[in-house]
Amino acid sequence: MFDCAPSFPATQSHSIVPLQQSEVWLRASRALGSDARMERIGPAKVLTLRKTLPVIGKTALLSRAQMGLSPESAADLRRQLGARHLIVNSETIDDAAALATAGFHRIAAPRMVAELTLAPTAEEMAHRLAPKWRNRLRHGLTQNLELHRRPMPADPNHWLLRAEAKQSSRLWYQPLPPDMIAALAGSRPGCAQLFTAYHLGQRVAAMLFLRHSTTATYQIGWTNSEGRKRSAGPALMWRAMVDLQQMGISAIDLGAADPDHAPGLARFKRGTGADLRALGGTWLDTTWAMRKRRAARTRVLADLLGTRHMHLLSTARAVHAGQ
Repeated sequence: MFDCAPSFPATQSHSIVPLQQSEVWLRASRALGSDARMERIGPAKVLTLRKTLPVIGKTALLSRAQMGLSPESAADLRRQLGARHLIVNSETIDDAAALATAGFHRIAAPRMVAELTLAPTAEEMAHRLAPKWRNRLRHGLTQNLELHRRPMPADPNHWLLRAEAKQSSRLWYQPLPPDMIAALAGSRPGCAQLFTAYHLGQRVAAMLFLRHSTTATYQIGWTNSEGRKRSAGPALMWRAMVDLQQMGISAIDLGAADPDHAPGLARFKRGTGADLRALGGTWLDTTWAMRKRRAARTRVLADLLGTRHMHLLSTARAVHAGQ
C-alpha cells in the first residue's frame, strides 16, 4: 500500500474540473451529513471534507483539488485546515512534487485517467475516433439497438446500482456507494444522465454520467454478454458524447484508464479520442509518528481511513467500470 519515493514527469496542466471539486459533490456530501466546505487555500478555492473521529481527532480530506502548491504552502496545509491528519488525493504531478518536498507520506501511487474534450460538432468528434473504435461503433449502430437517455432518479436501490454492486464484486473494484450516487442525482435536476441500450425490449447495456458545470463524469458502465456481442458500449458512449455536447458539456472525465492493469478498458476510453493523464497519488500528513516499518504505517492508514465515514469520502479510489 505504501510506495517507494516517487519520481515526477514533466509539468502538466488541464482544464477539467473533477466531480469531487464540484458544487453537486458539495451538496451531495452535505445531504449525507458530511462536513463539506468550500475553502480558500492560497489562490485556490477548494472543497474540503472534515471529520472528528474518536481518539484519532480532527481529520481532513482534500480530493483532486488543483491548488498550485509550492513546498512551503504544502507544508502549511494541515495547520491551515486545523487538522491533526490530512489526506490529499493530488490532482496534478506538480502538486504531488510539492507535497513530497514538504514531507508528506505517499500512501497510494498515481493512477491514470482518461479525459475527453468534446469537439463543437459530431463530425469533428467522429474524426477523432480511433479506427477500431469507429468500426465497433458502426457495428453497434447496425444491431437494432434502441438507445434511450433519461435523468436517473435519486434512488439508492436503482437497478443500475444493484448491477454495479454485483459487477464490482466480480471485477474487484471499489464503486461509489449507492447512497452517494443517489445524493448526487438529487443534488441538482438533470445532474445524473442515464443512457440505456435495449435489444428486443431487454436491457443490454447502460452508462451513467454525472453533469457538473461544463464537465461530465463517466461514473458507471454496465453491459451483459448480449450487449458486448452487439457493440452496445461504443453505441451508448457515442450517443452520450453527442447528447452531452448538445447539453453544453465541453469535456468528459472518463475516469480510470490503466494501460497496464486494465488494457481493454484503457483502449476503450482512448478510442473515443481521449487523452490519458497521470494524477498525483494519495498523500498523508499526520501528527502521529510514521515509523519506517510498513506494517506500522499500514495500521496508521487503516486507523484514518477504516471508518465507514472516511470510506464514503475517500471516493477517489472508485474505479469507473466500462466495456
